[in-house]
Amino acid sequence: MTSQLNFTLDQLRVLDAAAAEGSLAGAARRLHRVPSAITYQVQELESAVGVPLIERAGRSVRLTAAGERILLAAREVLYAASDLERVATDLAGGWESELRVVVDGALPLEPLTSSILRLAAAEIPSRLRLDVQYKEGVLDSLASGAADLALYLGFDAGTDTSAWEVRPLAPLEMLLVVSAVHPLRERTFDPDRPGHDIELVVRDSSPMRSGASSASFIGSRNVFHLSDFHSKRVALLAGVGYGWIPRHLVADDLEAGRLVLVPASLQSWTYEPVIVWGRQRPLGRAGRLFVDSLLEAG
Repeated sequence: MTSQLNFTLDQLRVLDAAAAEGSLAGAARRLHRVPSAITYQVQELESAVGVPLIERAGRSVRLTAAGERILLAAREVLYAASDLERVATDLAGGWESELRVVVDGALPLEPLTSSILRLAAAEIPSRLRLDVQYKEGVLDSLASGAADLALYLGFDAGTDTSAWEVRPLAPLEMLLVVSAVHPLRERTFDPDRPGHDIELVVRDSSPMRSGASSASFIGSRNVFHLSDFHSKRVALLAGVGYGWIPRHLVADDLEAGRLVLVPASLQSWTYEPVIVWGRQRPLGRAGRLFVDSLLEAG
């Protein structure tokens, strides 16, 4: 006789949130629960599957090998449940129960806040969830079904985008900068011989890349990884090292002379960001309104 596993979708959501946040407290904040409720759901899921799923390391948690395998299967179940919910919602009038947007943290927030205010003013019935990821973590969220649409830094030339609906956004200029008090500003920087100066790099938030160090953009021997560009700006101003950062985040610092361009042959380059969603998962009314608002904001 085949035994049945008595687990719930809510338990799978808790496991997914704990893995994404790296702690039970983070999962509680993400799901708007008390920590004890999160701990209980994890324990119930472990009891249902019969193996430990997480290991605690101080306040942090990490998945066991069994937990990693369960999480992969859990996300497939959550994806299917989300599709079922979306079908029911579409039949009821075309509004999504929740619009999940993931955005690369390098992009400016002003167009996003404008779009959010427009949706709020329209009093739409859909909930809006906005998550910030970095680099390939953005596309991973979309591909896994954790997001309905994404604001991505752009596809490489030659990438097959036949599975995606893609709309262009305004270009994003990146600058190679360093503190005005850093010794690097006094000498010419050779990218082929970066030396021992520290390069500041925002870590890729993709789960597939989280176990390995992010590659240096320039090939520096010393790389200091940070979780976001706001932390990177603080480190740049403190003179920790040099690095690429969006112009809109440091325009005032450049004007005030707190930061300067690195004396190098290449001091700026440009991303071509895009709005992306899956062709097989068309947007509902809230998603279309959100995209239209973003495009109008430029």
